[in-house]
Amino acid sequence: MRVHVAAYACSASLDAEAETALYDGLAELGVAGLEQPFFGSLHRRDDAWLLDRLRPDWTFVFTLLPGVMDRLKDDARFGLASADKDGRARALDFAESARRTIEHLNRYLGRRAVVAVELHSAPRLAGAGAKSSVEAFVDSLSQLRGRDWMGATLLVEHCDAALPAHAPDKGFLRIEEEIVAIGESAGKTPVKLAINWGRSALETRSAKGALDHIRRAAEAELLGALFFSGVTADHPDYGAWKDSHVPFSTSCPSSLLTPAAAKAALTAAPNCPIYGLKLQTLPHTMNAAQRLTVIRDGLDQLRKLA
Repeated sequence: MRVHVAAYACSASLDAEAETALYDGLAELGVAGLEQPFFGSLHRRDDAWLLDRLRPDWTFVFTLLPGVMDRLKDDARFGLASADKDGRARALDFAESARRTIEHLNRYLGRRAVVAVELHSAPRLAGAGAKSSVEAFVDSLSQLRGRDWMGATLLVEHCDAALPAHAPDKGFLRIEEEIVAIGESAGKTPVKLAINWGRSALETRSAKGALDHIRRAAEAELLGALFFSGVTADHPDYGAWKDSHVPFSTSCPSSLLTPAAAKAALTAAPNCPIYGLKLQTLPHTMNAAQRLTVIRDGLDQLRKLA
């Protein structure tokens, strides 16, 4: 089983030397490549450092979410689904800057290394004073589908939606609305859904809800990626129902992401083209070797189940 690993999620707080050890260790774990965050740059500290770490056989799933969340801190109306024309224009400009960066990365590597790009139905809808609409998201997706992404598939990554039952973490559009928007958009570039197990479990407060989201995407023939993160109902480091990328229960016993839950997810998505693993390793005092142990456990669980 080939898995893309979100190295950035488990490298937080590491200095350059320790982060180098983490990336070098990942290269020995046989991963397919990385889920690569886009902040407006390739790396928060040093793009050149990151480019030196990339392996010639790795492929990349670009995620715009870290940059989106950075911008939402000071720009509540920012987002591809924003009902505010200017906020949506800023989000489209941000997506275009990611497209140009992907073009640069592919050129640097001498191949079409980026296989997918994760987009999001921001802005946040709970308590932020912002509004969104399916119609706005359709138009944004259609504009982006008309651009040259150099062979990459566009993925609408579902994040937890704003629901009346509880306060959300991200609070974007509901999965039903995202499915409608994908179906109504048009353009030469294909667009699918990406499901993050932990984010769907967070939204629905259950492993069953995560499985339901996977099945909905698969039944709509839109499942383009399935990433495994966990979530906890309560934990001193990972919090209560937070998008904190909790490891498998084999590494963090209170995680809802058990081997049985992962097996059910894989069974519901047998032909998914991209699988990923996104784990945060806490506490931050963990060194690179300890973090790699947690990642290795997650990879081992998926490979045993596949």
